[in-house]
Amino acid sequence: MNKTSICVVTGKAALVATLCFSALCAHAATVSVDCDKGGTIMDAVAKTQPGDTVLVSGTCKEHVNIAPEIVRITLDGQKKTTIHHPGGKAASAHAVYIRGKEITIKGFTVTGGLDGIHLSGPASTVIDGNTVVKNSGRGIHIDKGSIARILNTTVEESGGIGIDVTGASYAYIGVFIPRVPALAPNIIRNNGGPGINIERTSGAWIVGNTINNNKGNGITVHRNAQADVIANTISANGGDAISVSFGSGVNLVSEPRKDGPNQTVAGQNNGGAGIRCMVGGYVDGPMGTLAGTQGAKWFDNSCADRVTAGK
Repeated sequence: MNKTSICVVTGKAALVATLCFSALCAHAATVSVDCDKGGTIMDAVAKTQPGDTVLVSGTCKEHVNIAPEIVRITLDGQKKTTIHHPGGKAASAHAVYIRGKEITIKGFTVTGGLDGIHLSGPASTVIDGNTVVKNSGRGIHIDKGSIARILNTTVEESGGIGIDVTGASYAYIGVFIPRVPALAPNIIRNNGGPGINIERTSGAWIVGNTINNNKGNGITVHRNAQADVIANTISANGGDAISVSFGSGVNLVSEPRKDGPNQTVAGQNNGGAGIRCMVGGYVDGPMGTLAGTQGAKWFDNSCADRVTAGK
């Protein structure tokens, strides 16, 4: 394990150079871990300080548990590293279990867990450039007041939901923050339940993603949840493209985004409706080309239908 540090010295311009040695130093260290040579991510994390990066290579057969006291670190798999859960029960059954804050996970393949990446809050995480594949439960689970930014990531072949946001949590899926124009699209496909599920007073921005071939709905928003759903391609899912219910709401256009409407690929209709709304929900904005074998949209009498024909 190699560790390097950078010290940035700050001080008032009027001070002589010798006083700089007593100024505040900020350390940003890089810890290198090769799991194929016996290193572990958890040993490295135990040695980190806020601002550090753990640079990982190899196949890491371990449960990665980021404790609440761990803040502002980056785990970087360099697009060549696999975290493969070795087996276990309860919280340890998740491949990556995060309770810390300002944690960045990037460049990994995450597999073999109950959940691939599980946030138990209040936690905060950036999940960037990963492949979360073949976890028996959910691909990514965000719970208990947590905040996640999910960017440039593929979530596929989970036993249940692809991305699950619950318990008064919030997710930015495809954008880092709404006011920044750049997209960071994800692929959510071939999961055993909905591609994305937002529920229980949670919220999300879902922008520019490809959501296809999931066994449930493409996107489910229910139980007093809210989502801005813009410019996604939602095709060939087993249920509806978008389902809204139980006092929840979906905005299909929202400032400051200018990305355009959602669409379904021609000839790849979803198994239900393009948009379905039930039990006191609302949907507002342009329909785009969302389509299902049961029609473009289906609303019961309790739902507010503010969908327009705009494309």
